[in-house]
Amino acid sequence: METLETLWTWSPFLLQGFGWNVLIAFTAGLIGLMLGVPLAFLMRAQMRVVAGVSRKASGVIHHLPTFALIFYMAVILPAEVSLPGIDTPVRVAAWFKVALALSAMQIGYVSENFATALQAWRDGDPSKAMLFIPGWINGFLITAIASSNASVVGVNELVSRCNTVIAATGQTDLMIPVYLYASLFFLAFCYPLSWAVGVLKRRLSARVSLVRQ
Repeated sequence: METLETLWTWSPFLLQGFGWNVLIAFTAGLIGLMLGVPLAFLMRAQMRVVAGVSRKASGVIHHLPTFALIFYMAVILPAEVSLPGIDTPVRVAAWFKVALALSAMQIGYVSENFATALQAWRDGDPSKAMLFIPGWINGFLITAIASSNASVVGVNELVSRCNTVIAATGQTDLMIPVYLYASLFFLAFCYPLSWAVGVLKRRLSARVSLVRQ
């Protein structure tokens, strides 16, 4: 009972941390769309050289080790950058560095799957092209879970705050309950989206089957 009371007391603190996980995932997904879609068009370019180089680039980006990229981004990118026309340096937050690292997987995934969707659209099969949407959401959910790695570079997200709770309470036996409780945050966020994706994918697949008949 005491454990439940402790978890409830710290819930607002943990929920705020989970907000950083969601922000990282959305930012990575947005970057993935912004860079992955143009890359997909290049992959379907009529010039074979452009298409071939773009496909290889997409494959390389897609398979970059995400965990290692987080460390590289944290070390390589400066804490502040100076932009033309702006006197005050712009701070590059740690969470944004993590989002950039996680966006690599998104860029590769988006480019490959949007290229397939683009070809389906050109072939007159819009239902098949729309399958890109549930696929992208699945990729976003994977990124949301991977955002928990942000704690290794000092981002004060959910996992990092779990460690804070354990240290603040001084209860080492609270470790398992706290981490299990944290997993419920991801489950509550991801499961409804995953269920909706399944429904959408089944409906789109059914429409594809009808068109082919």
